[in-house]
Amino acid sequence: MNKLWLWGPSIRRRRTVRDPLPEEAWYPVHERDIADVAVAALTGDGHAGRAYTLNGPDLVSRREQVAAIAEAIGEPVRFEVVDAHTARKDYLTQGGFAAGNADFLLGFEDYSGGESDPGDLEVLQPEAVPTSMDALGRPARTFRQWARDHAADFRQSPHGRTGSRARPD
Repeated sequence: MNKLWLWGPSIRRRRTVRDPLPEEAWYPVHERDIADVAVAALTGDGHAGRAYTLNGPDLVSRREQVAAIAEAIGEPVRFEVVDAHTARKDYLTQGGFAAGNADFLLGFEDYSGGESDPGDLEVLQPEAVPTSMDALGRPARTFRQWARDHAADFRQSPHGRTGSRARPD
């Protein structure tokens, strides 16, 4: 899930997420669900010729995602609403995934790579989408479960190093 690479650095450093759309929501998918479906599709019967679109089981706003991460790490994480230009500056400064995707994620670039106006950002409310239930017959993991599974990745160690699985900043 890209939230680890997008928000991880600011959560580890400042216990803050700065974002222009706190109520923007989607169905975050756990990477273990993606892996489980891949294994089933490659090794199980009944998957030949099928393509699966996977998403998480619940529509979760960005503000709710930050709250779930805070709960998982046992510390408050502040959600600071900022404009797209401020968020872009933050993402470009932190480098990595955030910098490489800032223009697209914040509306400065459209799907085709062309320029767009971040002032046109609006909160989308998507319809329900397929989950791993369709491929595996069991419920998909929730965002709360993902946050618990990655709590160490959002913590700062006493020696200034990030959690064991976190990518360096």
